[in-house]
Amino acid sequence: MTGTQPGRRTLKRIQPTKTDFMRRQIGIRYSLFAIHYLFLTLNSSFLTPSPAQPPKGVFLTDTIEIGKPFQYSLSIRHRSRVDVLFPDTSRHFAPFLVRDIAIFSTKTDAKGSLDSSVYTLVSFETSPTQTLKVPVFLLRTPTDCTVVFSNVDTIRLRERIQTLRPDTLRLSTNTTVVSLRQQMNYPLLMTIVAGLCLLAGILFLFFGRTIRTRIRRYQLYRQYLDFQRAFTRLTRGIGPETAHEDAGRAVVIWKQYMERLERKPYTSLTTREIVESVQDNRLADALKEIDGVIYGSVYSDQTQQSLRILNEVADTAYRRSSVRMEEVNQEVPI
Repeated sequence: MTGTQPGRRTLKRIQPTKTDFMRRQIGIRYSLFAIHYLFLTLNSSFLTPSPAQPPKGVFLTDTIEIGKPFQYSLSIRHRSRVDVLFPDTSRHFAPFLVRDIAIFSTKTDAKGSLDSSVYTLVSFETSPTQTLKVPVFLLRTPTDCTVVFSNVDTIRLRERIQTLRPDTLRLSTNTTVVSLRQQMNYPLLMTIVAGLCLLAGILFLFFGRTIRTRIRRYQLYRQYLDFQRAFTRLTRGIGPETAHEDAGRAVVIWKQYMERLERKPYTSLTTREIVESVQDNRLADALKEIDGVIYGSVYSDQTQQSLRILNEVADTAYRRSSVRMEEVNQEVPI
């Protein structure tokens, strides 16, 4: 450089431009904005209270028994302008069941508001240890909801049945056997008798007439068999020597059976009256033949045929009575 002393270096001053000045101004503004934002953040963190502290849930007893109620306390401290919703008693307390709830009034001071309640619970679980953690809902605005959970608290189950018991049973070696007298179970007997009577009554109500008809027809059949046995025994081996005695007995048996069957006094009727009552053309000749054998001891080849006619008349009367009895049962409604 001209005009300078030898041995010295000269510095040239550079004038700042307009662009450098604007950059410096923008940097200062960003720095101030960052400092202001940091100040607001720290102020909000240290000076402004949080929306709510975590809820505190505590069992008010250390042990429980199955089916017996116990209490659980739940409390939360929050800002006064925040609404709080406690957990739903039907969903959020599993595996416990809520029997009752006691809600306390909100207490507000400089630290915020305190809401608390005590729940009466009951458990039917068999686990040795049981835990519970419930949610609490913070409503800042109608559309803003925050869920916070309480701490986990544990409770123990008290066992009433001792599983490990010492063997205190001792077998007795000198035991006297006592004979017990058998006793009648009268209540059971009366129940069976009443049931049978009820069943018999129901059967008689619906089938009584049919049952009575069956019984009468069976009795009629038994009488017919008795008559056939007695009449056949007397007439099977009849001969000239015993004809008047056997024929007389056979006619008596025949009249008694017809009297019981037809409800008519055959034993006191004459031969003509019997013929008129029965209305069988063969019966008149048969009775005359048998009267000759009984009163005149006149035995002939027609005697057996006459006795056979009496048997056929009795058989026809039996069948007619049986059919008439069945028709009457069908005509009368049950």
